[in-house]
Amino acid sequence: MSFTRALSFTGAAVAQSSRRHPLTKRNLASAFHTSAWRNKSCVVEWGYGSTDRKVFESDSVIPTGPNKTWIAAGASHRLIALSGESETGILGEGMNHSGQLGNGIREEGSTFSAIDTSGLDILGMACGREHSMLLAKPQSEDPSAPDQDAKTLLFGFGNSMYGQLGLGGSKDTLSKEFAGQDVEGFVFEPSPTSVELPDPSENVVQVQCGLDHTVLRTDQGNLYSMGWGADGQLGLGENSSSDRAVPTLIERLSFKARGKEVGKVRDISSSTDFTLALLDNNQIWIWGNSEYGQCMLNKKIDRILEPIHIPHPIPESEVIKAVAAGGTFGLLLTESGKVYTCGYGALGLGRDKTQILMPEQIPSLSNIRKIVANTDYAAAINDKGELFTWGTCGETGRLGHGEFGHCFEPKRVKMPQELEGQSVFVHEVALGQDGGLAVVELDP
Repeated sequence: MSFTRALSFTGAAVAQSSRRHPLTKRNLASAFHTSAWRNKSCVVEWGYGSTDRKVFESDSVIPTGPNKTWIAAGASHRLIALSGESETGILGEGMNHSGQLGNGIREEGSTFSAIDTSGLDILGMACGREHSMLLAKPQSEDPSAPDQDAKTLLFGFGNSMYGQLGLGGSKDTLSKEFAGQDVEGFVFEPSPTSVELPDPSENVVQVQCGLDHTVLRTDQGNLYSMGWGADGQLGLGENSSSDRAVPTLIERLSFKARGKEVGKVRDISSSTDFTLALLDNNQIWIWGNSEYGQCMLNKKIDRILEPIHIPHPIPESEVIKAVAAGGTFGLLLTESGKVYTCGYGALGLGRDKTQILMPEQIPSLSNIRKIVANTDYAAAINDKGELFTWGTCGETGRLGHGEFGHCFEPKRVKMPQELEGQSVFVHEVALGQDGGLAVVELDP
């Protein structure tokens, strides 16, 4: 098995550049391995039914800076975006039956692929259950003087049965597609395809994927959503729980609508069926599924169809820095590096506390700088670059602890290089439903 070149991007003009070299074919055995470290930085992978922690190495794995490596993980697929001098492109690994790896084809079974991103600077990636989103901008002709005003480009690929790619195709257009009729978008889109906003003057600056929906944040302070809406995960209003196949304005938190009443959103987080939003004024808002009490309102709400404000649920002295939405729980990170959790599951508070309706601090975590959550588990990175995970595991190995057991309190994830005496610093982590990835620097 080897990485293969993919089709070019569709629906958007992408300038080609010779400044970087596209990904070339490589042997699978040399792509992911468990020993013989050659490079200063790498991507470590774990889970997906294995207790092993595998390593991907390349000169183009860059932990920080404008050309940094991006990672994203879905239910059974994961993506690594490289923007180095020796290689540039997106590596895909895992299931591809919906085209979620973006290499232009759909295929059964687990596989590896590559997308050529020549001419693009990658700004972010996100993965849902079987769909993927890519945020980028055209590459500047002069790398020393990047074009700050360049319009961002959003691409979607994979499954759009509920309209989660925002291309117009969904289960509602599937019969027309099978009949050979013209449709706005396909239900399965195996090539990265441009997603257009209703207002072309807006730039997408953040994208988040739930299982079968997508949420976008723009530079003008507006939020858009598309995909599955049965649990209110689109946030479109009290009378709206239907799906949407194109980006649709979330009026309650958008500056061009009622969002001016409350302030501008600076961060969003979604991984499953609900979304947390953090505003510039440090307010927290929530919408979507809340049947497990993850709404932090001291009660369970079956579904929240429109964003609602969560009154400051932690001590007033604490300033909230970031939010992370799992499936049955939510996390809050404070400026002081504390982590608070709320909802149901292995919350990090011990085996005897698996349901709480108001946020409680996870006492074993301190000096945390980043939090990430997925359906049933979570991760945190402290200021020393140490990675901790906790949650349920089953037969996935997704906690990265080298075993299949659940973990009710945060536990350190040891990287393979540490077993040979090397020091490591974890810069980024991405969690999918069945496994995770981390960007790791060796001997920092």
